[in-house]
Amino acid sequence: MGQLFLSGGGDSNQTRRLDRLFVAAIPKTKRLLYIPIAMPEKAHTMGACFDWFRKTMASHGFYKIDMWTDLSNRNYSDMHKYGSVYIGGGNTFSLLNSVRASGFDKLLSKYFKSGGIIYGGSAGAIILGKHIGTAFFGGDSDKNIVRIKDLRGLNLAKDHVIQCHYSSKDDKDVVDFIRTHKASVIALPENAGIVIAKGRIKTIGKVFLFKRMKNNVKKTIWKTPS
Repeated sequence: MGQLFLSGGGDSNQTRRLDRLFVAAIPKTKRLLYIPIAMPEKAHTMGACFDWFRKTMASHGFYKIDMWTDLSNRNYSDMHKYGSVYIGGGNTFSLLNSVRASGFDKLLSKYFKSGGIIYGGSAGAIILGKHIGTAFFGGDSDKNIVRIKDLRGLNLAKDHVIQCHYSSKDDKDVVDFIRTHKASVIALPENAGIVIAKGRIKTIGKVFLFKRMKNNVKKTIWKTPS
């Protein structure tokens, strides 16, 4: 298995600690693959996304970056040459639809299971969990603009569902979701994240775990050993 870096979706200052750990994990002889396709063009062009990302990575001393805006007709050898993959934020439903329709979900899963390093920010983090229903929650909620019905994610995060942009105002939605789907939720505020490596989860910042306990749902501040 590889490594997952999942961010709550904050700006580059809020994610700086997680970003630094991510860059440190990338093999220095390899390039980084950036995938910004979740971001609607009317919000930010792909060029603007790339400029932002290059600046963010440069602040950590990393410069070797390629961008893909079309996932169709890709194969594993195309991906295998990269030391890491960064999937940016935007519309979660559109992102999952594109990843699944192109077959990129299978490539990404194979890449991870073969030891690859993947960073997911906001929508990019949510699709790597077990289900993307949490994208409906909160003030930064997404709309299912592509009308996909199968909301199962890639399930690379140890059977957890991921919520990003979390605040305590979302608690009722999270509890209702867990009672319906019977799955635990890792809730990430914008200044928090997690790293999954070697079968273990490490928290960065204040992370919340919602877990079904018999007929109740328990919320805890999840702290893991540093």
